[in-house]
Amino acid sequence: MDIELEKVKVQQQNVILAYVLWWFLGIFGAHRFYTGQSKGWLYIVLFIVAAITLFAIIGYFIFVGLFIWWIIDGFNLHKIVKLQNLEVLNNYEKQQMNNA
Repeated sequence: MDIELEKVKVQQQNVILAYVLWWFLGIFGAHRFYTGQSKGWLYIVLFIVAAITLFAIIGYFIFVGLFIWWIIDGFNLHKIVKLQNLEVLNNYEKQQMNNA
């Protein structure tokens, strides 16, 4: 049993967990933090700005934009996790070739 391969498997991301984070905490960008995507912090900032400006009409537009971005992320999440996992495997293979 290759311990290094098991370590690589542990480093891989779970697509089900990514979707659970997207569904329940997606408005805060938790799925982006989990998958290592950039601009995850933007979800939090836009949510706070939208909540503060909700008394004005601007907050509603920001929430609609966040919702659309959230839906788009939901469609792309499977591909993002798959690419991240392939990158982890490729790094492992490169490391094995360098060690050989």
